[in-house]
Amino acid sequence: MSFDITGRGSFEQLYAAPTATATATIGDLMEDEMGGRWRYCKAGAAITNPLYAAGNYSQPSDCSVTATVVGSFTIPCTSLTVYDTVAVNQFAKGTIIIGAAAANRRWYHIKSNPVAADDDVTVTLYHPVRYAIAGTEWATLIPSPWYDVRPLAGDGYMSACCMPMQPVDSGYYFWGKTRGPIFGVAGTQPGAVASDRYVVFADDGAMIMADESWGASTSKQPCGWLIPRTMGTYAAGDQTVWLQIE
Repeated sequence: MSFDITGRGSFEQLYAAPTATATATIGDLMEDEMGGRWRYCKAGAAITNPLYAAGNYSQPSDCSVTATVVGSFTIPCTSLTVYDTVAVNQFAKGTIIIGAAAANRRWYHIKSNPVAADDDVTVTLYHPVRYAIAGTEWATLIPSPWYDVRPLAGDGYMSACCMPMQPVDSGYYFWGKTRGPIFGVAGTQPGAVASDRYVVFADDGAMIMADESWGASTSKQPCGWLIPRTMGTYAAGDQTVWLQIE
């Protein structure tokens, strides 16, 4: 089972209006003609300002796994600690960690899952189980980072997972940008000082220069680097950044 890669996408596709029903699988990957990278996302809350990075709200869940033989492409998971119900493909493009003896611990990539009306779900993998699962191991299900995308503001426990590029209603599907040229809200004008080129995300998803966060009580997530020459004779308002979320 090869990992799905959508391939090259046109800007008409990538900037298309968000939809209430999915037209691709969460986490699907597209690249545009300028070297940008995009992921198919689902908004878990309304995104009203696309000039701020949006965050990954999907939460990992401890669970139990039933006995599974070597070579199996499915793992039955029971007693999820976070989710009472599971939507179809909620864990697609996510991962599951199986905790066993140190040499047998494994990290498997999830291809799909069916809908589940309770806290049990069977996940289908991209690659087969390497070591037999006895059913006594601990396990953690980690959803796709792009399944439940929300504004970063107000929740310091999320990481930026994309730039939405347009407003998105809650529950709608869209292509979010993860790499390539972008423009966003900045705390101070980036590049105002010579050799000031590295950009990070503030807690609300705005962009700030990396040195603005030095000495703070928390570390900031990398965003990318400034594209144009800045300030002096060549200054031209707010600057564009080469996004590097992935």
